[in-house]
Amino acid sequence: MNISNLAEQAEDFTGNIWYIDGSEKILVDVGTGDSWKSIRELEEVDKVVITHSHYDHVDNLTKVKEKYSPEIYAYKPENLDVDAVKISENDRLTLSDTEFQIIHTPGHKDDSVCLYSEEEKILFTGDLIFPEGGFGRTDLEEGDRELLINSIKKITTLDVDTFYPGHEDMVGQNANEQIQSSLEQAERRESKY
Repeated sequence: MNISNLAEQAEDFTGNIWYIDGSEKILVDVGTGDSWKSIRELEEVDKVVITHSHYDHVDNLTKVKEKYSPEIYAYKPENLDVDAVKISENDRLTLSDTEFQIIHTPGHKDDSVCLYSEEEKILFTGDLIFPEGGFGRTDLEEGDRELLINSIKKITTLDVDTFYPGHEDMVGQNANEQIQSSLEQAERRESKY
């Protein structure tokens, strides 16, 4: 399974768009702004999974739906402008022959989820955590620091080699230590902004 970030060359502010290129073509989030240029170059998109419904992660969704007609998955489909299949805590979703567990991770936004493959030891974190001990904002609507801390605690028990956040670069070294660092930073309860 090959995973790349289609938003890497975007000049506009956008969330990452993780592209899984395997037996199926999968997008984890679809970004906003000029990141559409990279998506529209794809020959096909079979499935889209939304980590949460902030605009910088979902703004291109209508265009993706119109061009590719993929299956779309979200924790709260009612938050999207297109029809989607509801996913819930502990659901299993097969993406390109790999099974991912859905982990509901509120705190940044109520409909936030992480996707975890025990087999591949990879985790898509959305805006829950970032590299170098970073974590999602809790000062926006639906943000809640205590919920975020509890959500990060859920993923500290996972065996992770690589994680793919909603912003910044993927983490391929010391992933578990970086997850623990994000928890420690969040637990300090210092204002981020």
